[in-house]
Amino acid sequence: MAKTAEDNFRIEVWDRDEQALFETISRSPDSTVSQAAWQAAIRRRPGMLLIHYNSRHVMEKILTPGEVKVPPQAIIDGSVHASLDVALGDLREWHVLRAWCRSCSHHATVKPAGLIERYGKGALFSSVERALFCTSCDRGGPVRLEIHKLPRN
Repeated sequence: MAKTAEDNFRIEVWDRDEQALFETISRSPDSTVSQAAWQAAIRRRPGMLLIHYNSRHVMEKILTPGEVKVPPQAIIDGSVHASLDVALGDLREWHVLRAWCRSCSHHATVKPAGLIERYGKGALFSSVERALFCTSCDRGGPVRLEIHKLPRN
């Protein structure tokens, strides 16, 4: 059983022999967010063994096609969005972005359409986060983007 609701769905990246865990790239209480992270992980972690869990049960396990190009990166603070380079084009209409300033803790909702118009659909979160600045303290970064799902009507 998961320790918290955030641990229900997770994606782990292992070496090809399943001997060493490289990183946990996604933790989410939401199945839809986890499925989107799974699709992005398949594209962005070539040549790696990915395991998708629901609590302690393996939902999917795949050795991704291709050769390892980019060394795996660690997730910061267990957030699904902290280090996984999600492209702006991976977002759906029910996603909303929230930007958090790490300097002053100010947060604001950001429209994905505005970011896509400015940076393009292929822009990765890591590059967009570096380009953003806080409107409260006027410091450039570090800003963290988070993906949230809009509530159902």
